[in-house]
Amino acid sequence: MSFSRVYGAQTYLLKGKVVSVEVDIMKNTLHSFTIVGLPDKAVEESKDRMSSALKNSGFVSPKNQNQKIVISLSPADLKKEGPYFDLAMALAYLLSAEEINFDPEGRIFLGELSLNGELRPIKGALPLTQEAKKLGYKEIFLPFDNASEAALVDGITVYGAKNLREVLDHIYIPKKDKKGNAIEPEKPKINKFPKTEISHQEKTGSIDFSDIKGQEGAKRGLK
Repeated sequence: MSFSRVYGAQTYLLKGKVVSVEVDIMKNTLHSFTIVGLPDKAVEESKDRMSSALKNSGFVSPKNQNQKIVISLSPADLKKEGPYFDLAMALAYLLSAEEINFDPEGRIFLGELSLNGELRPIKGALPLTQEAKKLGYKEIFLPFDNASEAALVDGITVYGAKNLREVLDHIYIPKKDKKGNAIEPEKPKINKFPKTEISHQEKTGSIDFSDIKGQEGAKRGLK
């Protein structure tokens, strides 16, 4: 496989927008690494964070190989902003390079990668999760610090991960023999994050309009 597609998302105004992260690799050529699809500076820098995170998670850095890597973020007419796509780009690269095998369909991957592979929190987890559910995605993977916010949404399974390795172990499909039996040990899975319950507290106001003499027009307007 030299082409793969994984799904990420970013905030757009007050809502979320799902973005397809496509990777194509051409091997045995001069090295180049390109991100297309109106990326801003933070997205452009993702290739450096991603490369170091992969290296420190036990893989060969994409920058140390003679290959042409093209990452396309679509829709192409939507400006891509922020570090939302680090995790999705890393997984799409590994899938395209045949370093791992997993099924990306029905899954959204979000998160900024640190250089050692840890997942850093992002902004807008709630609207991003709402959009993913609206479009029929079944699972969403994002930094553990964002999981509580994302779990406010019903109808989609939320997985909070602390690093890239946790996500890889969870989604990895073990190799099988000709009889269909797994020939690799099962890897640890991430627990589904429980539904976040909202606690309601009644608050008694300390000021009553009856304490204000006159000003009937102003009080009526406030009411």
